[in-house]
Amino acid sequence: MLLSFAARLRERWRTRLAGARAAARTAVCLLKVMPMLPSRPLNWVTPRPVVERLRYPTSHGPAEGELYRPVTPGPHPGVLVCLGVVPFGVDHPQVPRLGEALARSGFAALLYWSPAMREYRLAPEDIGDIASAYDHLLRHPAVDPARGGLLGTCVGGAFALMAAADPRIRDRVAFVSAYAAYASMWTLTRDITSATRMVGGVREPWTVDPLTRQVYVHSMTALLAPAEAAHLRTAFADPAAPDGGHSRDLSGDGQAVAHLLGRLPASDADAAMQRLPEAMRRHLDAMSPRRYLADIHAPLIVLLHDREDGVIPVSESRSLRAALAGRAGVFYTEFTVFRHLDPTKGKPSPIALAGELVKFARALYPLFRCVNGAASGQRSAVSGA
Repeated sequence: MLLSFAARLRERWRTRLAGARAAARTAVCLLKVMPMLPSRPLNWVTPRPVVERLRYPTSHGPAEGELYRPVTPGPHPGVLVCLGVVPFGVDHPQVPRLGEALARSGFAALLYWSPAMREYRLAPEDIGDIASAYDHLLRHPAVDPARGGLLGTCVGGAFALMAAADPRIRDRVAFVSAYAAYASMWTLTRDITSATRMVGGVREPWTVDPLTRQVYVHSMTALLAPAEAAHLRTAFADPAAPDGGHSRDLSGDGQAVAHLLGRLPASDADAAMQRLPEAMRRHLDAMSPRRYLADIHAPLIVLLHDREDGVIPVSESRSLRAALAGRAGVFYTEFTVFRHLDPTKGKPSPIALAGELVKFARALYPLFRCVNGAASGQRSAVSGA
């Protein structure tokens, strides 16, 4: 009886200690990743991370990514970060800020850059390449292979979800987190072409971000002959494209794609997608996360989105949440003042900003609780809604 009581007491203590450690590391990550927050004092109490190059194979040959990790030998939880399409370039100061924030909060973080996404297009081969990069991350001597996961933003979040279902790694993914991911290339195409989004079962106007438009046009023309693709990318750079995009000189496939690059009502967009060649329809299916959800074995899935996102409509993450309804270990958070992960664009009041940052910290906490619980021998399922 006494021994049993002592064991329960130790277990309770370990649970509280793991929770406190997770909360502290969540705070460190938040303070370091948000540039408007004072974080310099954290540099005095958290060691400067080690930054090294990690080489891994991909479908287009060997590639390298930057690995940010704590200076201590570990092993540390690993995270593969899929940054998606980053218009400001790989040298933007926010990129190392993210890597450093994750490393100072205890992760070994490998930043994955997609050659296709650097060219403003989406490609199915990134799914396998992300899985390959993650597999090699788990082999690093400083990484604990039992405490790894995937994290992605925007289209990178969608590809993180799809990569988490890859048979090579899906049983070694403890968590996957996606900020502003899309659910399906079919619904995203409908939203972009119609400049609307679905909210509460009703379509409402949605202002499409120019970056979204550019990636969409480049992705939809990716399977066409280079000259035809270049013609359509020029002709439809603007959503109010001229009729020249529908030139009789286009192939049948080119005409089918061109019809989807202008402005269409949502119902017409659905019909136009069904007229695409089979290879292009398979292409869209291969890049639609909803088709992969049943094969994700990660016990923790964290989805985040801001309601006024102009890059990916919030209806996409809501669709993912609906598809995951009833599954344990799923957390979903919406923000009101963030604008595609930027909490300052909406010019919120200090009180509103503080509230959103607290909400963001609470959304991050399950990730840190997951890996810190595992480190304490308490890898019980994390559940939520």
